[in-house]
Parts: sequence; structure tokens; C-alpha cells
Amino acid sequence: MRDTVVIGDIHGCGEELRKMFDRLRRWAGESRIILVGDLLTKGPRPDLVVEEILHRQQLGWRIEIVCGNHEPRALAALRRAGPDGRTNDLPPRLAEMVDILADADLLEEARDLLRASMRTPFIRGRNPHWTVVHAGVDPMRGFEKTPQRLRMSIKSAPAEDDWWWHYDGSDGLLVVGHKPLSRPLILRRPDGRPVVAAIDTGCVYGGFLTAYFIGADRLLMIPSKQRRQFNFRHRTSRRPADSAWRAASAVQVRKLAR
Repeated sequence: MRDTVVIGDIHGCGEELRKMFDRLRRWAGESRIILVGDLLTKGPRPDLVVEEILHRQQLGWRIEIVCGNHEPRALAALRRAGPDGRTNDLPPRLAEMVDILADADLLEEARDLLRASMRTPFIRGRNPHWTVVHAGVDPMRGFEKTPQRLRMSIKSAPAEDDWWWHYDGSDGLLVVGHKPLSRPLILRRPDGRPVVAAIDTGCVYGGFLTAYFIGADRLLMIPSKQRRQFNFRHRTSRRPADSAWRAASAVQVRKLAR
């Protein structure tokens, strides 16, 4: 079935990505697969993330990567480490990522994937009009006037509303990651058409790795194998009283498969 499938933040969770790809195998021949960014940092198997992406691409899968806010720092760490993978002056998490990739002899392959993502700040499509971007937009400026740095990093402070509640829908459907939530959040117009799909469900924190099928308007969720690091029941997005989506829903899409 031809579709565009967007996978949320992976953060080095290679086993979960492998399982996700295995579940997507029946669609892979015709579907376009987009990774929303933050590929390698934090998690235990960045080597497996690189291996899985390269292996599936060699099989003919169409896999594209949007740049997340962790890609520049991961690439900078790999450049500082050099061909020998030196980690003496790197922060602990980045040093661990480099060590794992070096042990698997995947340093150059990881650099190539990160370079490719850095050249892809967002991806757009038609029918319906949609955009995949890592974090989102400034709803007061709209997509075109939001600086790319902000599109990669926008996130509300604890007492602030999330940007999507005030997005007016004028830029079509936005599919994003970046902010981990306990469940994927789909905001809809009154007629049911989606306008925001937030699909970072905290795989590296013990939540899920989530994929959203844009055409079919449905989700696929793979449970994380990571230790639960905080209580995901409270990782929600509160709808403000003055939200532009007062008449829309924030419920799950039609089908949820695990």
C-alpha cells in the first residue's frame, strides 16, 4: 500500500526501530518512510539504528531523515572524535554514543546519515498538504517565517501552552516529534481532518516508538524496551480554554496496533 509513514524520535533505540521496520515490511516496497530526527543520542543501540537504516535502504526502501535538534551535536561529537573515535573531551552521553559506533566500526556511516539529515530541515507533500518537521512552528509567525533553528527546537516551558494549540492550520498538516508525550497527539478540524500529529512518545524513556501513516491516518506503536525513567501518565499536553482547536479532537486515530 503506497503511503508516507513518519517515525518519531528514535534516540538510539535500535531494537525498537528494528521491530518497527519488521512491522512495516509489508508496506516498504511502495511507502515513503520519514524519520523525524534525533536518531542516535541517549539510547543504548545507535549502532543498530545505523545498521537498520542502511540495511533497509540497500533493500530498496525509501527512507529519508529530517534534521532534529540532536543531529548537529551528534555530528559535531563524531567530528571531534575523529577517525579513531577519541572521546576524552566529549560529554558522557555523546562519548558513549561514539564508543558504541566505534566498536561497531560505523563512525563514517553514522556521519554520512547525520550529514544527510542536516541537508533536510523538513519534508513536504501533497494530497493532503503536509509537512514533517522535527519540533514545530511559531504559531504567530507561520511556517515560512519561523526560523529553522526554532522549527528544530520549539518546546513550551512548564507553565506555557504547547504551540500546536494555537496553530491555525494554514500550513496544512504538521507531523512533529521533539516533545515526548505518553500517547501520540492528533489534533483535528471539526470535519475530522488532522492538522497536527505529535508522535514523540518517549521510546528512550520507556514509552513507545510511534509511526504515523499520513494517508491512512493511523498509528503503529512499538513498546520500548528501555527502563521507565519518569511517569509517562503525566506526559500530556493540556488544552487551554482559548485553543483554536476547541471544536477539534485530541483522540487517537482510527487504528492503533502494537
